[in-house]
Amino acid sequence: MAAMDSFFLMGARPLVESSPSMKLHELLDWGAIAAQLKGLYQREISGAGGPEPYSPLGMFKLMLLGQWHGLSDAQLEQALRVRLDFMVFTGFEPSAGELPDASTICRFRNRLVKAELDQKLLTLINSQLEQRGLKVQGARGAIIDATIIPSAARPRQHVEDDGEQAKIIDSADSQARWVKKGKRAFFGYRGHTAVDSEDGYVEHVQVHPANEAEINKLPEIVEALSPGVQAVLADKGYASKVNRQWLQERGIGDLIQHKGSAGKPVHPLLKAFNQKIGSIRFKVEQAFGTMKRRFHLARARYFGVAKVQAQMCWAALGMNLLKAHRKLKRMEMAGVGAP
Repeated sequence: MAAMDSFFLMGARPLVESSPSMKLHELLDWGAIAAQLKGLYQREISGAGGPEPYSPLGMFKLMLLGQWHGLSDAQLEQALRVRLDFMVFTGFEPSAGELPDASTICRFRNRLVKAELDQKLLTLINSQLEQRGLKVQGARGAIIDATIIPSAARPRQHVEDDGEQAKIIDSADSQARWVKKGKRAFFGYRGHTAVDSEDGYVEHVQVHPANEAEINKLPEIVEALSPGVQAVLADKGYASKVNRQWLQERGIGDLIQHKGSAGKPVHPLLKAFNQKIGSIRFKVEQAFGTMKRRFHLARARYFGVAKVQAQMCWAALGMNLLKAHRKLKRMEMAGVGAP
């Protein structure tokens, strides 16, 4: 990117080399990411179009910083104008002319969502981390779980309890739904995550309205994983004869916890099995905790399944990069270089 060679950015770089943003910059092959983004963001003018007003890679980096620091589009616009590490990381600088504003950032995000690039970018970056030796290649097991992501909308009507689910019609977020967990009702989405059983990196995410049960989503999630997955670990929410048969037919190990039914409790041997699986599932629970606390997934920031899924994918990407950064730091301290 030409802006990266400017005197301003060259002079600023030594001042921010130790910042978290620049440590993040060292982890990835940005050229491959730029190739994935090429042509995504173009100037919307009449006629045959025109040159891209901002580097798609710079915009992607800017959005990554927004996720990393938990900034709104407006806050991100302001940060880019005053923080040297943001300028160096993205390649944008004030002297180059007009900087991206909040509406530009929003439009770029919408283009990413429309092109369904969020999961592709997560897969690409995971592959790069594998090549650097920061993530296990071809992890044999996948741990699957789901979490509730409350909607960004505030419901405007009272909740009508309907047994298993609670219903509402009047909301700005038309795709969010009510669901009851225990004695509490939640309005929003259900986010599914598959992490590798070795290091706990997020491999895949999916988002659906909260009232769509986990039990119907397992095949779709597993099919999205790499062909080398040999076993699936999941809690009782995914347990069904259909799912177990589906895994068996594909030669995938069934490590789904067992659930009892009315008058038919779980056999003591299966209880022990459930406890063993539960002791391994902490990796996916840690992933949810990190994505919610560190990468701001505790509540949706946008309306609609596609945008909330993109938000979850960005949170997963942030978590994976954080894990990789920490692992690289441990390797450097031990005197072991990543390949």
